[in-house]
Amino acid sequence: MSQPARNSIRGVLWLAAFILALTVFLVTYIPRLREAQNLRTEKYRLDEQLREQEAEYNRQLGRQQALTNDPREVERVAREKLKLVKPGETVFRFEQGNNAPPPRNP
Repeated sequence: MSQPARNSIRGVLWLAAFILALTVFLVTYIPRLREAQNLRTEKYRLDEQLREQEAEYNRQLGRQQALTNDPREVERVAREKLKLVKPGETVFRFEQGNNAPPPRNP
């Protein structure tokens, strides 16, 4: 074989080896890229959920502190949730629904 033919064959072999190496690299790397993207998406979702939970915790903590330190808040909750009244108070309750008479037209 002549020298130019050997160089040509070596060149083709190097090119084939490079293409094979590149293919192996891409076949193993692309799934890892997808996994990394999925993990970033999951992290973003969990971070958002954490922010929501922290906001809820802060609301509940503020509510607890108000109930602990503010007698007016305790009274408000007792009136609204437990339907308690002070002695001597008169309570008026208005029913909502279809029992009210229709308005009259003059």
